[in-house]
Amino acid sequence: MKTRFGLVLAAVLFSCGLPAAFAQGNPTPAPSPTPSALPTMPPSVSPILQAVINAVAGRVKQDYGWDPNHVRGDVTFFRRFEMQVRFANGQYRVVHLHQGTAINPRGATITTGQHVDVIGQGSSDGSLNANQITIQ
Repeated sequence: MKTRFGLVLAAVLFSCGLPAAFAQGNPTPAPSPTPSALPTMPPSVSPILQAVINAVAGRVKQDYGWDPNHVRGDVTFFRRFEMQVRFANGQYRVVHLHQGTAINPRGATITTGQHVDVIGQGSSDGSLNANQITIQ
């Protein structure tokens, strides 16, 4: 008898709205941000400053071998159409020359120990196919 009474009482309570006390209502929307609370954008960089940043970043990329189409460093090995260049950070890169590779100053000969600036096309194996070499 007590069990039936308990079940009937529970059924009445749940049917009368006891679950409504546990249910969550619709959430209230967040207030819209005020103009003072919005983040401000930094001022735009002037074209001159942007050019300086790009020049410095380009120089660093070349000196440390991060530019796939440009190498600057010291020649550690040279034989006919193959050359190896050491960057400022101690890393090396293989450079392939071809019949049309321009060497500046004109008529100069590349030797081990020279500082060179090489422009060309990067290969998938990490080497560089040189189009122009400037001896500095």
